[in-house]
Amino acid sequence: MNLFNEDNFLHQFFLLAGGFIGLNLLWIITSIPVVTVGASTTALYYCTLKLHKDRDISIWKCYWKSFRGNFFQATAVWLCLAGAFLCVLFEKRAVMSMPGVMSAVFTYVVWGIALLLLIIAVYVFPTIASFDNKTGKLVVFGLCFAAKKPGYALCMAAITCLPMYFTLADTQLFGVYFLVWIMCGFSLTAYGNSWFLWRLFRPYFPDNEEETTGIGDESIING
Repeated sequence: MNLFNEDNFLHQFFLLAGGFIGLNLLWIITSIPVVTVGASTTALYYCTLKLHKDRDISIWKCYWKSFRGNFFQATAVWLCLAGAFLCVLFEKRAVMSMPGVMSAVFTYVVWGIALLLLIIAVYVFPTIASFDNKTGKLVVFGLCFAAKKPGYALCMAAITCLPMYFTLADTQLFGVYFLVWIMCGFSLTAYGNSWFLWRLFRPYFPDNEEETTGIGDESIING
């Protein structure tokens, strides 16, 4: 068995593993300023969606292409979502001081708003990575995609939340989980979610896969 043969399974495996590790590190590094989390998450999904579409891509080139092309739009969405989540958190604390019945009613309202924001957060950045449109319309598109396949939304929620839950719940193995997150946890999570997202997005792309005229050519149908 020739390990250096490009068609060899081990060669392909290590090449793919290296891509996930590199993509994961790119996301972590570009997310450190916090304000850039939206742009880095959009670039992360741009790459994982293209991996499902094209199989073989240049992680470095694709990541920075999306990061630059979608920076302002994704950052604006991220700041709005972060601000909304903070408002929900403060509102939750205020609700706890209300009388019994009012507290119960408003608690459901707050949790409903938080769930809506979470759905938007899960879908909007992959949608920004895939389609060129106004921000408001992309948010609506994300909600429509979530409503179209509720089963997909549940699977994506499980892929996103369960590993994080086990990481925080299992204190004995926290170090192992933390190492996995640093190495490839975020990129693998996005890749798993992208399996469902690509099946949602694919019918809306031209069959001939010609390039669109989006700002920065950020659509994933582009080469």
